[in-house]
Amino acid sequence: MRLSTGYFAHLALLHLGILVVAAWQYEALGGWFFVVETVVVVSWLFGVWLARRTLEPVQFVQSFSDVLHEQEFSARFSPVGQAEMDRLIALYNRMLTELYEERQRLGEQRGFLEQFVHASPLGVLILDYDDRTTLINPAAARLLELESGEGLGRTLAEFPSELGKLLARLEVGERRLLTWRSVRRLRVEKMSFVDRGFSRQFVVVEELTRVIDESERAAYEKLIRLMSHEVNNTIAATNSLLQSCATYAPQLVDDDREDYSNALRVVIERNESLNRFMADFAQVVRLPEPVLAPCRLEEVLQSLEVMFRGQCQDRGIAWVQRIDDDVGPVRLDREQIEQVLINVIKNGLEAIGQGGTLEVRLRATAAVVHLEVVDDGCGLDLEVQGSLFSPFFSTKEQGQGLGLTLSKEILQRHGFDFSLETRSDGRTCFAIRMPTRSR
Repeated sequence: MRLSTGYFAHLALLHLGILVVAAWQYEALGGWFFVVETVVVVSWLFGVWLARRTLEPVQFVQSFSDVLHEQEFSARFSPVGQAEMDRLIALYNRMLTELYEERQRLGEQRGFLEQFVHASPLGVLILDYDDRTTLINPAAARLLELESGEGLGRTLAEFPSELGKLLARLEVGERRLLTWRSVRRLRVEKMSFVDRGFSRQFVVVEELTRVIDESERAAYEKLIRLMSHEVNNTIAATNSLLQSCATYAPQLVDDDREDYSNALRVVIERNESLNRFMADFAQVVRLPEPVLAPCRLEEVLQSLEVMFRGQCQDRGIAWVQRIDDDVGPVRLDREQIEQVLINVIKNGLEAIGQGGTLEVRLRATAAVVHLEVVDDGCGLDLEVQGSLFSPFFSTKEQGQGLGLTLSKEILQRHGFDFSLETRSDGRTCFAIRMPTRSR
């Protein structure tokens, strides 16, 4: 029962009892009966008025409680003309004003933070108390290859991308530098914050690929130019002297002339071989800008199949080609992309060795053409995958580490996304994603 209801019920029963007693003693009271009735009525009216004034604070507290419950902080209470109540109302109005201003300030900050996180180039994932994602900004969605809204409500380990599983293994406070799909360099960190007295976690993913690539490119371009300059100058002067020395061969006796000429020829050939070796390195830094034109990739793949047919037959390697019918032309530099595919296919055949399958896939989805070269060779170790596209790194005994470096330069200048990884089925895939929009 409410306090006001009980109070009025008690007041009514009390006065009603007095009236009943007065009526019972009507004869004894005589004319005083009407005086008693008048007093009871006046007492009732005064009691009701006093009860209402007494219960006003209780009703006000109830109204204030309703305002807080509904969070209507813009509401205000009017003075009632009582000094005590008016001071209480003024206090509550000030509290409501401060709550309203605080809510406005927090709302503005939250709106700014949401816009900032949405526009940030850093990938941000916020987890709830059960480690399920409540926010994934666009940068993180791109890195994790998620569609809009996909992934919300899942744990990181439940994401379809292997990157999500790597992030799930991070400890709070841990920061790591990851190489993702042999190409992308990521700095990841897991941190925590307190929300309503409980600890929650969030993950920040920063892509450093472009920064590291530019730093590496500047370093090896400078090194190659310096080496090329010194080697070319030395070889030019040395070969000139060797050619001059060769003119003295007729002056030697017959027994020494042949050995002398052969020695000079071997040295000159080795110099020319060194010159070609440096020219291959210089090709990376002298790569021209791509000349873009519409190109049908199925025609490129057909010509490459003819080029490698004999080698595949000699090694017992099956060439499998899967090309969708709805793949349109892509703007690219055909000569440069052919060089990339030659390098990739040669690497795939060398990884297979003898007997196996090299599969080439070409398909189109939503303004992107996907080209994949998949082999069932020996696969790539995780440590090797992190260094494959680094200059001068090679897993071959006689390799120069230029093929993938040159391929990386060509694809980056085209603006194509690419990756190289050994998948869970043991097959190694070099994938290129080419936007079909005009550039």
